[in-house]
Amino acid sequence: MAYTSPSTQQVSSSLHASASGTYLADFIRFKEDLTGVLKSKLGIDMGGSRLYQKPYPPEFDFVSYPAGWRVLEFVKFNGDDSSTTWEHASQYILQLGEAGLNDALRVRLFSLSFTGTAFSWFSSLAPGSILNWNQLERKFHDHFFSGEIEIRLLDLTSVKQN
Repeated sequence: MAYTSPSTQQVSSSLHASASGTYLADFIRFKEDLTGVLKSKLGIDMGGSRLYQKPYPPEFDFVSYPAGWRVLEFVKFNGDDSSTTWEHASQYILQLGEAGLNDALRVRLFSLSFTGTAFSWFSSLAPGSILNWNQLERKFHDHFFSGEIEIRLLDLTSVKQN
């Protein structure tokens, strides 16, 4: 067994602590940078809390449903299928019926029309980041719209052969 003097062990352990400290500082800086990019580019706030907080104001939860209205089983959007964001938002508003006339209800119930990736996106919106339906719909389109020109059945029926 080789003998190492106490001063050699001390230098070795302080080098290790220094490398670990540098690594930890780099890791913390990377985590902060990643959190900043997620928030600025995608609107995802990692925040300090692990508890879910709704992206809309708390008072939206106190808005009553119209008389006789009940929560529906909405057509689901997952972000990976062939339905477009425009089709989904339009279908959602139509399914809401009378409840769709209220901005707070549109916002509050929109998450019930999501599944998979789309629900994860909604769940990760920063607390208090959505103040109205137009803002939520814009974020939804910005995040999931493919950018491709969409051909609808109506477009195809208007094409005539010579």
